Amino acid sequence: MSTVKPRRLARENDMATEEDTSCADPAASRLRVLLFEDDQVCREIDPDSLFAHASVPDHRLLWVNANVADGLPQELAALGANVQRLDPDAGGTFGLVIEGDWTYLHLRALNWHDEKQPTQTFVAMGIGPNVVATVHRGHIDFIAGVLGNEADQMRIGMLEATSFAMGLLDRMLTDYLDARDAFESSLDRIELLILRRARPGYLAELQSLRHKASKLRRHLAAQRDLFDALGRPDFDPRLSDSAQRHCRAVSLRYGHVVSVIESARELVNGSFDLYTSRSSESTNQAMHTLTVVTVAMGLAATIAGVLGMNFQAHLFDAGERGFEIASGLIALLVVGSGAWALWRLKMWGR
Repeated sequence: MSTVKPRRLARENDMATEEDTSCADPAASRLRVLLFEDDQVCREIDPDSLFAHASVPDHRLLWVNANVADGLPQELAALGANVQRLDPDAGGTFGLVIEGDWTYLHLRALNWHDEKQPTQTFVAMGIGPNVVATVHRGHIDFIAGVLGNEADQMRIGMLEATSFAMGLLDRMLTDYLDARDAFESSLDRIELLILRRARPGYLAELQSLRHKASKLRRHLAAQRDLFDALGRPDFDPRLSDSAQRHCRAVSLRYGHVVSVIESARELVNGSFDLYTSRSSESTNQAMHTLTVVTVAMGLAATIAGVLGMNFQAHLFDAGERGFEIASGLIALLVVGSGAWALWRLKMWGR
């Protein structure tokens, strides 16, 4: 990918200025074209005038985002891009192609905020001379966040296309960290409940969280070859020193995010150990209660057995009063042990 910015100002760009609108326009569209100039806020370009911006001059940066349900945005051919390379469903295994002045990346973005389960969505990114194009099918969290909250405040006209693209990749990785934070919050909630009492239903929740952690790791690990390539010096020798630094920074950040996601699985393992420990403790408490109750019942049975023997002893001449005393003692043992067992069960249920 060439990083040499053309010095010839495109006359068509100046002619199209009157057709531009502010980036603050929140209306969603199939194709959004944002033009960044020097240190000024961006302007939104009418997609129909994209051909007039085919040659993006120095100190300008063009970002084209296409959200298409099917097919491909043929308008991008006016910028010199190979539209077929921008098919989000045809990324292949490696996810990186350098063709002429353009570099094509195929990413697996994470959508988490509006879903109970993390889902991946494919994004094709093209990086050309002062142009960045992103193509996807459906909502993408990190792209929607930039377009909705950041674009009208960004002053990045002097930034190289590669550096801006690395900034977008960095935001995509941040979504994985956000998902991990939400995952950890859910795990903390379950652990607090387990500390109170290890109910069987919590085991199913832990299994679900373990599945989510594995899913996050698979989504991220599938892009290892791409991010490793970005950090190598032979990625694209034509890049400027600053662009190469940004590529290496994103590659290093990817390694950090992978470590964080992998640690999430270890957190779940720790929660499983906590659940097992609390379950064992509950079992020990139950066995202790049953032992005490069994001893009390056995003592009552022993008393009844002794009083039922047919020896000629003065003890058996107590009559009805002796029977009442013996029955009361046996009842006291039975009722007392039962009440104590119920109290223990009530304490466990808190």
